Amino acid sequence: MLGDSAGSLVDSLTLRSIALPPNRVLVSEGEVGVGLFRIARGWAYRYRTSANGCRQIIDFLLPGEIIGLQAALLGAIEHSVRSLTTLSASALDAKLFGVAFRSEPDLAVRLARHVAAEASRVDELLTVIGCCDAVERLAFLMISLYRRQSGRGKIDPLDCPFPLRRQHMADALGLTGAHINRTLNRLRADDIAVIHDHHLSIRDFPRLAALAGTAVP
Repeated sequence: MLGDSAGSLVDSLTLRSIALPPNRVLVSEGEVGVGLFRIARGWAYRYRTSANGCRQIIDFLLPGEIIGLQAALLGAIEHSVRSLTTLSASALDAKLFGVAFRSEPDLAVRLARHVAAEASRVDELLTVIGCCDAVERLAFLMISLYRRQSGRGKIDPLDCPFPLRRQHMADALGLTGAHINRTLNRLRADDIAVIHDHHLSIRDFPRLAALAGTAVP
């Protein structure tokens, strides 16, 4: 929770509400003067597109998270952001970052931690893509998205929201859609994890965590 003064600052710099259907661009790579957006409901993802049209998803964005802090720091944004699901967000004045550092140090620290957390997730994903096989990559993605949600509130590992389509998983993990299908079938056959109707059911948490290279909580 924000303190009274920090909350008042955020409220004063909130410009409008935004609603997007799935698969709509919110921010485009290279944009200058991008504002900040705080996700109220729904999921989005950050991605970059190569010259040959290849898309690399570099992070998924969940409710409560902020979009555009990179642009607030650097003046331009180096990735695009697209809605994954129906998305509701609040547009914030980009001045928020600078004002927070001048007058609301607690809020400034929280924003800085948000930037650091984004960078840390990209580092983890890059390491997994470079060092792990397909099953380990997919296990990592499942565990990391489950843990990010469970850190915000109680989430049933047998019924965890997971709105990613196969192509999203493929573009995040450096795999093909066919490879994702084979890997999902293997996890299902081994009764480790199943994705159904945009939800993830983790049937064997210790085995999935071991495949992901993480400790069981």
